[in-house]
Amino acid sequence: MIRHAVAVAAVLVSAVTSSGCSHDTPESSHDDVHVDPGGDAAHLPPIPDMDGAEGAVADATFDDCATTPGPHVVRGTVENSADEAMTYVVAVSWIDREADVAQRGVAEMVDVPAGDSADFTVTADVPDGVTSCTYYVLRAPTD
Repeated sequence: MIRHAVAVAAVLVSAVTSSGCSHDTPESSHDDVHVDPGGDAAHLPPIPDMDGAEGAVADATFDDCATTPGPHVVRGTVENSADEAMTYVVAVSWIDREADVAQRGVAEMVDVPAGDSADFTVTADVPDGVTSCTYYVLRAPTD
């Protein structure tokens, strides 16, 4: 029983620590921005569906994400670690005290060549009551 608990704890720690990111931001000419219009969850911009998508938060770096009310910009970079061109979707979500997504911005970078990087910018008008930011990154082979 103890071995099982230790194994489960090791998997959870591995999953959490592998989602870290740095603040290095290489230059790129790929830039596509989607701005969150604000309002309740029904008005949050959708995260596009991509066939064959996989999590890729390890390929992304993010600048600071402010949680004070008002207009905010989060910049970052994805670096394609795959052996083929990829399309990336990055979502930054601003979370309130009740753990609900109060605001979201989404950026999509299409056809990022293998080994290349692409900068992104996400903007949103952050409402009062936001306590944290979360990041969601997907990639899929470019068709």
